Amino acid sequence: MVIRLFSADEYRALAHTLAAICQSGLVEKFVDALVWVFYPVFLYQRGLSLPEIGWIVGIYGFVWGGSQFFTGKLSDHIGRHKPNVWGMWICGAGVAMMLWSEGVAWWSLSAGVTGFGMALLYPNLSAAVSDISHPNWRGSAIGIYRFWRDLGYGIGALGLGIAAHFNGSVEAAFWFVAISMFLSGGILWLFGEETHLRINPN
Repeated sequence: MVIRLFSADEYRALAHTLAAICQSGLVEKFVDALVWVFYPVFLYQRGLSLPEIGWIVGIYGFVWGGSQFFTGKLSDHIGRHKPNVWGMWICGAGVAMMLWSEGVAWWSLSAGVTGFGMALLYPNLSAAVSDISHPNWRGSAIGIYRFWRDLGYGIGALGLGIAAHFNGSVEAAFWFVAISMFLSGGILWLFGEETHLRINPN
């Protein structure tokens, strides 16, 4: 058995990439906290019925789940980095779209855009972690990523509540998430790298 030792530069690059992926995983969960908690409140304040609210929230889930058949396969062809970065930005745009206009059709479209952005992220952030981790410590790497990702539920819910409380409106929570997604996507773009071995052998 051949054991390959990493250089100090390789370890730093690996740490930077894993950190970039983990922070994106954390911030992406802000979207879930927003959808499950603040979407219903926002839509109810605008006079929608409970079935209409369920429909819009359901579109997010259906598009998110169904699109992964395509987005996971896409990353096997073009790599993980671009889908992950674009997923962050598309998700952020979908969240912001909720505030740009009104009506069930518009809010349904916004939820669908957000769901598609999440579908670009959900399988491919995990795949990126798997790409850069050796089988001997892949479980540990996935555990580190999942810790930060799932911590995003709590941090996101706290951030949403603080934003809405001090601004006095639910809309502030949407802007908090949208801006966080755009900034996090920028960090991932700058400090992350392509992890697919076929596309980036190094």
